[in-house]
Amino acid sequence: MAWRHSQLRPPLSQRFLTLNINAYLPDTPSASFYRLYQFLVIDWTVQFRNELEYFWGQASWALADLPDPDPSPKLRKVVMAGLTRIMEQAYNRLISRGLPRDAPAVVQDWDELKARPRILETIPKWAEDLAMTPMDPVVELPDRFGAIPNEKEVPESFARYGVRIAEPHWVFV
Repeated sequence: MAWRHSQLRPPLSQRFLTLNINAYLPDTPSASFYRLYQFLVIDWTVQFRNELEYFWGQASWALADLPDPDPSPKLRKVVMAGLTRIMEQAYNRLISRGLPRDAPAVVQDWDELKARPRILETIPKWAEDLAMTPMDPVVELPDRFGAIPNEKEVPESFARYGVRIAEPHWVFV
């Protein structure tokens, strides 16, 4: 997709030399993570799942390596921390069933795929640390219809951070 790129651009002089005025730098894990966050907050389910699967397909992007969104407001940071737990849940579901992140789109040799080690994803350290200081009072984020889930419907991945939001559709493949 044309919009899947970092918002960072090479210096203007470099763009003129390559005759590519609209050049963008390649996509990054952080850019994809922020797109996921935006799709979650605006409750755009299809794009959320597409971006979740896109991140999955970038095998070199380890979930644990996502940088701390340090200058972000606390609400954004706790929602992003909950999002890392959703990503961990989605990715480890597939990895534990024998589908590694670097698996080809069409599997030719199932035995080779079974022989690969199953390396589970982990959440970043900053997200773990943030669980010690949840939002107080609890923050409610409505869906696109304005509905707020009751306490029983809130996923643990967000409840631990003091955020009440409907569980996103994270199952793919």
